[in-house]
Amino acid sequence: MEQKKISYLRNRPLHSKYRPNNFSNVLGQEHLVSYFKRSILNKKIAFSYLFVGKHGVGKTTMSRIVAKALNCSSMYKYKLNEPCNECLSCLNVDLGKSFDVHEINAAMNTGIDNIRELIEKTHLSPVNSLYKVCIIDEIHMLSLNAFNALLKILEEPPKNVLFILITTDIKKIPGTIVSRSQKLCFLPISRKDLAISVSKIVWLEKGSITNKALLHILDSSEGSFRDAINIIDMLLTQNSKINQSAFSFLLTDMPNSIPHSLLQHLLSKNIIRIVHIINYVEERQWSETSLIKHMKKILKEKIVDGSTHPTTNKYLVFIWQILLKYDSEFFLQERLSLFISELILLFSRMDSFPSINSINNKKTIPHVLKIQAVQIY
Repeated sequence: MEQKKISYLRNRPLHSKYRPNNFSNVLGQEHLVSYFKRSILNKKIAFSYLFVGKHGVGKTTMSRIVAKALNCSSMYKYKLNEPCNECLSCLNVDLGKSFDVHEINAAMNTGIDNIRELIEKTHLSPVNSLYKVCIIDEIHMLSLNAFNALLKILEEPPKNVLFILITTDIKKIPGTIVSRSQKLCFLPISRKDLAISVSKIVWLEKGSITNKALLHILDSSEGSFRDAINIIDMLLTQNSKINQSAFSFLLTDMPNSIPHSLLQHLLSKNIIRIVHIINYVEERQWSETSLIKHMKKILKEKIVDGSTHPTTNKYLVFIWQILLKYDSEFFLQERLSLFISELILLFSRMDSFPSINSINNKKTIPHVLKIQAVQIY
């Protein structure tokens, strides 16, 4: 039995094996770690927190650590900054067996009955803890009736009950829920932190990784620790030595360099390079929707930033307006080809197109373009 347990621990997915179990190991969220440490030691806890951020940046991990810390007797007794991970309460939370910490995934439990069942548990006093903690992951997936049921208890929360609501899309959550929660934003993990963490895990797994392969992983994961570790996990199953060629079989997310390059070649009317990039996107089976959304994000930054030449900004606004047209449900297929075709047709009527990176003379965006730029929000 003990050998089976050891084998299971060794063969766990890497994102589970290296999931932080205390505040000091949480990656890239120092502002929130500091906030919760002070709040818990001073016993100033809100009744509802809303964790907002992209996937894989530590929202669920942080919620479990907070649940442990709130109910860890050693933290209060010895005024520690971390849960001890040794007391019965901490061990039960780690094993998912705590009677006072309840976690549901709203992506699979969307109905009102699921929320009612959770609310019923909050009316019972904590069994052997100070707080009952209810963690609702992917809360934006709840039905309207489920949101209404949750709202009632948030309006009159029971004593010693904490709700931690987790989302990657706050726009889909009713304002009444958001306004009754303390909103905490989780940042994408910095490339430096991600590089250090990935390199360390590869070393702990007795592997090696080249600099080019590491950069590829950083580009593909886009600030998501879980995405980076999942890529490492798949690569290490093939070979302990990770290099650029190891990615040939792997379907990874689109790196940031692709939309940047496409935009650059569109402005310079380099048709050959444009076709090459489109073919590469199709070969890698990357989503056309993802590419268009990436380009929209880049254009937002460049138009509003005002650091490019006014003429360049005019072309950027043209591209933005066409992107808006094709980033819709009416163009589910071949949207990228149609978008590129329309752009090439538009640009063929113009004389010259300055490169985004070749403009040294920085000027302010003209007033008319400023108005158009504001509208992109």
